[in-house]
Amino acid sequence: MQEPSNEIALLCMAAQLVLENGGETYRVEETVLRMAKGFGLEDVSVAAFPTSIFVEVGGTARIRRISRRGTDTTRLAQVNDISRRVEHGGMDAAQADQALRQIASGAGVSQPTLILACGLAAASFCLLFGGTLATFAVTFVIGMLVQAVQPLFSRMEMGVLFGNFTGGLLTAILAQAIAALVPYGNVNAAIIGGIMPLLSGLLMTTAVRDTMYGDLVSGIARAVEALLLAASVALGVFVGLKLIAMLGGVML
Repeated sequence: MQEPSNEIALLCMAAQLVLENGGETYRVEETVLRMAKGFGLEDVSVAAFPTSIFVEVGGTARIRRISRRGTDTTRLAQVNDISRRVEHGGMDAAQADQALRQIASGAGVSQPTLILACGLAAASFCLLFGGTLATFAVTFVIGMLVQAVQPLFSRMEMGVLFGNFTGGLLTAILAQAIAALVPYGNVNAAIIGGIMPLLSGLLMTTAVRDTMYGDLVSGIARAVEALLLAASVALGVFVGLKLIAMLGGVML
């Protein structure tokens, strides 16, 4: 059996994986308590926030800073499965450590897959806003290009905000520039569809769920983050439209 301090580190690792991949605050705390029960740990306290995790067991406390956040439901399901297996005695600490490290080191969804998925998502949304098949094709290209530039901001401070701003900017410029060269129909539908993959609807949903579960600090923090991300996209679209207008285009 590992030392309790190592088991506390496992609790923190599991909580960090849940929080980094889009899990709600209550899910983070539930995961920690399940695993602690399986390890036979008593007097466990856990508090999770969007940017930090506090775990205390019998007077020994650990704090983890969360600097990366995203959405990966596959990893959430894997961590949830591990926590339940630990709780019911189907996995010991050493096995849980190995499994959690494999999840943490996993590559996740490949960039080509993300590019294709974002292109399809953007193009599909444009149809909901009155786009034609030609608009679908243009929005598909725009969605892929917007996703292709996102890794450039992944290691920057405030990279998500800058990435969303750039995505909105590129969407507005490309939608109008292509329309000037090859009239394809509804430019508004192309712009709306192009920015939809950038909007943080799931983050806002998580904020509402946190608030409903009584985690007011996390709920408010996530809601503010979602609004900032949406505002950065809107600002990028506005700047793109202005630039095209200044160059002789039509302000939509």
